[in-house]
Amino acid sequence: MPSDLITPSAPLPRVAAALAKRGGLNILALGSGSTVGESGGSGGPALNFHAPERSFPYQMTAALRAMRPGFHFNLTVQGGRNMTADMMLPILREQLAPHRFDLVLWQTGTVEAVHGLRPDILRGVLQDGADAAESAHADLVLIDPQFSRFLRANADLNPYETVLEQMADTQAVTLFHRFDLTQGWVNSGQVDLERVDREQRDKTIALLNDCLGQALARYVLAGAAEH
Repeated sequence: MPSDLITPSAPLPRVAAALAKRGGLNILALGSGSTVGESGGSGGPALNFHAPERSFPYQMTAALRAMRPGFHFNLTVQGGRNMTADMMLPILREQLAPHRFDLVLWQTGTVEAVHGLRPDILRGVLQDGADAAESAHADLVLIDPQFSRFLRANADLNPYETVLEQMADTQAVTLFHRFDLTQGWVNSGQVDLERVDREQRDKTIALLNDCLGQALARYVLAGAAEH
């Protein structure tokens, strides 16, 4: 896990305050299939899996509890298969209105790339979401697509990655580079769902989610420490 990929580009002040004052963190994870553990394989057949409560947000929460024993970490997961950011925005607003979240993880961009949707629409939706998170006094971490050879060969990710990078340049938004992290694991042969034997597939999916959870936990705590 290269340090630059598990360290946010800006501090996470709301996370830091919650840990310091309340000894805990309320987290909202919003995303499509990989976030809710019900992937339809938009990134290719190898990324089609059913693993509710084993997805990376749950593994991140488990890692946070292990890294900070005695602290409490509460997780809410929302979203669904094949959901675009535009579909998720009402859910985000609904969740932020009555609840108190310190941290919002928003995984998006994959479905938009697969369907070739307009990047400028994604940019506007993410800005609306960032404004909602800011009004709710929550830190926002965007999460980009997961690397896959199938996705890279069948969709142009660059415009959507550019949008996510642009959003990370705005105030109170950071970007967790899941694409670069998972590509590194694939290139090194550590975690490669597209080339693993069928009998090892479920074990490899669990390993991938565990590794992403560990990386995100370190990312969040690094952002708190920077404040």
